[in-house]
Amino acid sequence: MASASSFSCPVCRKVTEPVNQSEGKESWAEQFPTNNLAVEIIQQLQKTDNSITCKPCEKKGNLNNQARFWCKLINTYFCSTCKINIHDLLHEECECQDISEVNISVILHQKASVNGCGKHEEKMEYYCEDHQILGCSKCIILDHRKCELVTSADDYRVKLRKGSKIDDLLEELRKSADVMEILIKDVGEQLQSMTMDQDTALQSLTDIRKKIDERFDVLQKDLSENIVQSFKEEKESLEISIQKCERLMFSIQNTLKSSEDAALKDDTVGTICLFQRGQAEVESCKELIQELERSSSSTSIKHEYDPDILAVETNTCLTMGKIVVNQQPRRLPSTVYSSMVPLSERHLKMTGKFTIKDASDKNDCKAFGVVFLPGGRIVVGDQGNRKMKLFTEKGDLKFELELTDASCDLCRIDDNTVTVILMTVKTICIVNVGDSTLTVSSKIQMPKLDKNCLGVAYHNNHFTVGTAKSIYSVPATGGEPKKLLTIGSKCLHLASNQKTGHVFASICTSTPDEVAVTRLSDDTKADILKVGVMKGTTGIDVDREGNVYVCGASSQNVIQISGNGRNIRELLTSSDGIKRPRAIAVWEDRIVITNEVEDQRNFVHLFQLV
Repeated sequence: MASASSFSCPVCRKVTEPVNQSEGKESWAEQFPTNNLAVEIIQQLQKTDNSITCKPCEKKGNLNNQARFWCKLINTYFCSTCKINIHDLLHEECECQDISEVNISVILHQKASVNGCGKHEEKMEYYCEDHQILGCSKCIILDHRKCELVTSADDYRVKLRKGSKIDDLLEELRKSADVMEILIKDVGEQLQSMTMDQDTALQSLTDIRKKIDERFDVLQKDLSENIVQSFKEEKESLEISIQKCERLMFSIQNTLKSSEDAALKDDTVGTICLFQRGQAEVESCKELIQELERSSSSTSIKHEYDPDILAVETNTCLTMGKIVVNQQPRRLPSTVYSSMVPLSERHLKMTGKFTIKDASDKNDCKAFGVVFLPGGRIVVGDQGNRKMKLFTEKGDLKFELELTDASCDLCRIDDNTVTVILMTVKTICIVNVGDSTLTVSSKIQMPKLDKNCLGVAYHNNHFTVGTAKSIYSVPATGGEPKKLLTIGSKCLHLASNQKTGHVFASICTSTPDEVAVTRLSDDTKADILKVGVMKGTTGIDVDREGNVYVCGASSQNVIQISGNGRNIRELLTSSDGIKRPRAIAVWEDRIVITNEVEDQRNFVHLFQLV
């Protein structure tokens, strides 16, 4: 009611508005005229000690059942029971007045109702036949002075008595009373019949619920047995796999223990036998891994049911659903592969991606260099916004470092240091990488190089730098660049194998049979990849086993080649969603790749060798 501007009349339900809505709602009642009739009734009630009894009960012979309600419409009193069973059924829109806290006299009430004028507090002495209404002298003067048939109440009473109107009315009233009694009996019978129907329906619900429970007990038992049987079958299969692994593990452990004893005893024959047995066990281990890889599956046992069975007002059949056993091929744990399966035999699986563009960037990113460091730290060179950015594997931006020039390639010096090469100013920047910081520690300038600096790699206190026409070696302490090789196309990226000292140069060309990747070692070179499956060579990196990973922007693929170039295999193609890959970085069995194409240039994609 806080915002209401009107209310519904409790008697007739008519929407009523106060005279002045701007006043507080607590003062609305004061704006309506006083019901003098009600006031007079209350005054009369307070003068009598006579109790009031229920009229329907009186007709049934119960003369002492005190009334609690009064219906003004038919001027009849009801107890609580008769009000519900009789009055409320026949007068649904009528509001009874609760009189339980006062004593009332029908005679006094009728007297107050007939003789007192509710408007002017005067005796009603006149009757208007035109409007068929009693009124006091003021009512007649104000409201009925133009009416033709206005007479005194006494004269009209005499007129009624002379004719047959009173007798006719009394007869009609007697008939009406008889009709009401018939209706009361009929409604009572209907109520009794409905009560019996209710009891029957409730009992029927109880009976059907019992039958449903019995049926569902059977269904639940069947489904439970199905679950147990499915679990038992899968459990037996897994237990067999465990037994095979345990037997081989115990055998290998015994071999290791025996090898220590043989070494202590200097037993030549025993040592050779142990060596042969160990070889056989290693082969058995590999064969068991392959067997488990073929048969390994992820099994789920689920109970599925239609959720509409629990919804209200649905026509879903009542069932308990079904048991679904779902098997999906499952890869063995990565630690198994890292121990027994070389990186050259694994395939590449995408694990996610994250955006490298943030709110402060004015342009789209051009990630022409990337390095993957321990601890899941990823350093990106963004040429489009002249920044270096530090991210976590989850894509959280930890730090941004403003650069004075456009950058190209990045390379790793150690676990906490990277290098970025600035193209036009021909400068190598050494940057320290913390958990959430990037700090330039030193710079090496190379003003005498013939072209812009593009690729960079580090090995044995030297930097290898690639340009559009040549490849140079630059001391880590600075000094005169030394030309290592003249090339026919741009050397956009370089990578080094820290164990062997080999440096791999990516030559960006799509001309058939031209060199795409060359290997530099001291003063020698070896061409290990020519244009063919790989075109427009861009990013390059080396893993811990010496495998080389190369991106082909024009061929839209990523390949893995051995350090000598003899073994080549595609890891990613355009069918995998790879588009113009640019930079690549490898750490352990994880790989990150950036792209040049417009809809992917603001992202870094993460992969894993599995």
